[in-house]
Amino acid sequence: MFIKFCLASMTLVFSVVISPLDASERPNILLITADDMGFDDLSLHSHPFIKTPNIDELASNAVQFSDFSVTPVCSTTRASLLTGRNFYKTGVSGVHGGRDYMHLSETLLSDMLKTAGYRTGIWGKWHIGKSEGYLPWDRGFDEAYYAELYRHQNSFGFLNGERVEHDRWVSEVVTDYAIDFMQSEDDQPFFAYVSYLAPHEPWLAPKQFTAPLLRQGLRPAIANLYGMVNEMDYHIGRLMSHLKRADLIDNTIVIFLSDNGPWWDSSNFGAMTTSEWKARNPSNMYGNKGQSWQNGIRSPLFVHWPSNWKASSVSRYVDVKDIVPTLLDLLDISGPPNNPIDGTSFLPYLQGRTDGFNPRVTYIASHEVTSSKPNFNQWAPIDDKAREGMTFASQLIGLRTEQYKLLLNPAIDNKNYPTPIDGYVLFDMVNDPLERKNVIEKLPQVAQSLKQELEDFFFTLLHSHDSYLPPVYFVGKQSISVVNGFGPSSIEGNTRSGPHHLKNMREYGDKATYTLQVESGGTYKVYLSQSSHNSVGLKIKMTIADSSLTYEFNEFPLQLLGTLSFPEGEQNLSLEVLANNSKKAWSSVDGLRRFFLIPKDSDIQPDSWPLPN
Repeated sequence: MFIKFCLASMTLVFSVVISPLDASERPNILLITADDMGFDDLSLHSHPFIKTPNIDELASNAVQFSDFSVTPVCSTTRASLLTGRNFYKTGVSGVHGGRDYMHLSETLLSDMLKTAGYRTGIWGKWHIGKSEGYLPWDRGFDEAYYAELYRHQNSFGFLNGERVEHDRWVSEVVTDYAIDFMQSEDDQPFFAYVSYLAPHEPWLAPKQFTAPLLRQGLRPAIANLYGMVNEMDYHIGRLMSHLKRADLIDNTIVIFLSDNGPWWDSSNFGAMTTSEWKARNPSNMYGNKGQSWQNGIRSPLFVHWPSNWKASSVSRYVDVKDIVPTLLDLLDISGPPNNPIDGTSFLPYLQGRTDGFNPRVTYIASHEVTSSKPNFNQWAPIDDKAREGMTFASQLIGLRTEQYKLLLNPAIDNKNYPTPIDGYVLFDMVNDPLERKNVIEKLPQVAQSLKQELEDFFFTLLHSHDSYLPPVYFVGKQSISVVNGFGPSSIEGNTRSGPHHLKNMREYGDKATYTLQVESGGTYKVYLSQSSHNSVGLKIKMTIADSSLTYEFNEFPLQLLGTLSFPEGEQNLSLEVLANNSKKAWSSVDGLRRFFLIPKDSDIQPDSWPLPN
């Protein structure tokens, strides 16, 4: 099999070189991220309705980067943000469907800082793994609140693995957790990662933030969207006020960014109108979340440490994967040797040294990976067959240097966008930052060089052991083991992997295979949860090693399929259709959510097990 799985981090060991500075002398780090907030979604950046006085004040005393890029979607940005590496190398190649799992050999910033003497905490959105071994309390965080996606009102989630509920808005909840964590009298410096869910859809904000916008004549949908940003700004003001009151402001680096560009649709209220979208984007950049135009990947970046760095505006190009090496450079900490960091430190820019050559080259990719193989979509596992069908010419990818940006197969949403030539657009970003003129024919040598470099990047990643790895599910480490149906390592036949469910299994030979790491071998009861009744009458077979069971689906959401014998070690668990005994020809497994594996002699019921989504 092409893909082999590296499980070295089950007991994470890495070498970190620590400077002679005492841990108490190191600065605290407060990392703040927004979710789906565009570059223009700040009053500082001339938004006509959003009011962000606290973020604006933070920016006015910070080093502001005007040419900072992230990735087009949240999971890939967060993978690079916390590792300093190209996101494909971390196993994160998209959102949901199992392609948002950071594989277990990765060393995160939280791991590095914890080894260097920091207390570490995260509260809010995670989205780089949602089963045992991949959760934030497994990845170097001393305290972690995994907020349910996307529960803005009456937030609930998992605090260090235990389900907790709050009769409050999620932005308030994560801020409260962070302030409690930062006000500890412990002598250790802290790394506090506040990961807001605003303004990701569904758009919903407290009335105190929507009412002023409604009075200005905005539709409720738009008032809620902008109200989410205004509410987040209010709570960021609380974070900054706490740092000042606690006399921590002079010794705390505050970093603020968004994970990708703005989105124009809400599942509750529908899409923005053309005029609303235009008002939201006063910079008039092309694109949106999910795309590699500037409006999809340009983010604010404010780095605040006024006791050491003068407030300034930096126009040099930097990328999200540069944040980790910058912090390590500042703290005199070497990164892990097992996973070399791809980013480049921009510490000189923070210190006011902004001249010289900029070596950065960023591989750009949308969340869509294309393959000619049947049933492949943005959530499908990139298995051996999918890789075989991944041609360079069909990918939605690009390359960015400080001077130039090359895109292959960019989204063309309206007639005003520059016309690709042979699938390519090339922009001079220094002289044309709004991407208005495709200069690929005027600069043939530049174009050819970047095309070749882009192709080399693609094939290096395609054939890399580390890229595109699917999840590995642990069995036997806890009283109930969970395998997410939507995260297989391979699929066959009609089977399709969706964002939160396995779908379309309906005919003989349709199959999904999952990779397991069995920590404790034995006989396990196998339950299945589903959210659809369409599977009634389908006869399936489950197999692991030499053990198998057969079962015919009924209409119930939770079903006991039978028992299987699980040998220890790395194993493949398969689910395949044997026959369709339903009177409905279109009967299929459409809503397969999870498998629960419980030791045969246990009385625990799977519906009592708290699970993050």
